[in-house]
Amino acid sequence: MKKSILLCALAGVIPAGACVAQELPGWKLTWSDEFTGTSVNTSKWLVVNRDPNKNGEAQWYAPNHVSVVNGMLRLKSTNTWTNGKQYTSGSVESVNRFFQKFGRFEGRMRMPKTQGIWPAFWMLPNPSGWPPEIDIMELLGHDPDTVYFSNHWGVWPTNQHQTTTINGPDYSADFHTFAVDWWPDRIECYIDGFRKATHTQAIPQTAFFIILNTAVGGQWPGYPDGTTVFPQYFDIDYVRAYQPTYVNPGFESRGPSNVGLYGWTGFGNRFYEGALGYEGASSVKLFGNFSGSTNWSGVYQEINVTPGKWYKVSGQWYNPSFDAMAGANTTSLILEWYTAGGTLISTNSNPAIDASTPVNQWFKSQSQGYAPANAAKVRVVVSFQQPAMAAGSSRTDEIDFREGTCPTDITGDDITDDSDFVDFASAYNSLVCGMVCPADFNGDAMVDDLDFVIFAGAYDALTCP
Repeated sequence: MKKSILLCALAGVIPAGACVAQELPGWKLTWSDEFTGTSVNTSKWLVVNRDPNKNGEAQWYAPNHVSVVNGMLRLKSTNTWTNGKQYTSGSVESVNRFFQKFGRFEGRMRMPKTQGIWPAFWMLPNPSGWPPEIDIMELLGHDPDTVYFSNHWGVWPTNQHQTTTINGPDYSADFHTFAVDWWPDRIECYIDGFRKATHTQAIPQTAFFIILNTAVGGQWPGYPDGTTVFPQYFDIDYVRAYQPTYVNPGFESRGPSNVGLYGWTGFGNRFYEGALGYEGASSVKLFGNFSGSTNWSGVYQEINVTPGKWYKVSGQWYNPSFDAMAGANTTSLILEWYTAGGTLISTNSNPAIDASTPVNQWFKSQSQGYAPANAAKVRVVVSFQQPAMAAGSSRTDEIDFREGTCPTDITGDDITDDSDFVDFASAYNSLVCGMVCPADFNGDAMVDDLDFVIFAGAYDALTCP
């Protein structure tokens, strides 16, 4: 599944404290700490004060080694004795404050380094228990060019783990963004917006809380020696969590039971396609029911919306030569607007591919429109229509649904320009919409003067906000 490079994800571009929590396409922000105050927000974090007593670690976690400075959380590590431990360090946890099952968990941070220093960004089941465990990022201070992504499962002492080693730049030299997308059937690791690994073994199915800490010593990193430099600082610019606005947009997930199309409700002939995808290996395969009369197959998801807001859905479509679209078969991306009680209000529909579409190429299609008054949810529908007994199938991938910012970007290039004007003028000249109505901005199934006013305002500016 393709991911956008996030603002603040690229190292060295934006200073710590300058990032602002934001919605991401396809995701809804559920929790964040931007560390904008002068002290740790204890409604979000427990500041740890204890000996962890595990892994042979040699530090005591003390509150006076945790601070908020210059718009970031700072965990300090020193070679000072505290409560019988040779070293003192910092740790915070969101236990019983924030915990979530599945979603995106992300942080932007700069690592400490040198021998025996062990920073980590990880998660455990709330309120307690181990395993399972998800390690979004771990680093061993003697090797600051390498980070580790892991998940642990099983029952001690026969627990197991899957770990991916990721080589990169010196992660102590600047800030980098580390994230996981945790789905019911997989965990994907991202660094600076790029997917680095996917784990599929024993994916946890319970809510987790977040931990940030720097251990000193232990069986894995070894212990400080003459090359270790103190103090060390683990600086965290932000931590954020998201839930998907809709799930499984790339049709890669089959869910925890490894069947079906996770998150999508299906009708007619719809199947998981694991050998053909626009991004990744998967897509959804649709074909007709061969009932002798007009029939539909497809998948849909329902998403909450706000009346009066502009929304857009797009997707990639493929006409395979080995089972090409034939006859009058057509495919469509549809937005169906519903009241809270489930009554259909109206639809916006745009065809995607048909028998005239070239084979073995991916084509983008989109549908867009304003959520009508009284709309509480939209049903995003990927549809295959078979009017007669014609053969053929389609593949669809990378469904992207978002609140739009450019209703007059008819061609989908994020600018309102002459090509959009040509498309609009053609629809406006006919004044009515058939199956395709890219210029019906107010959702009344006509392209009329009201739509012209909306288009003219954006066309005059030539760009989209």
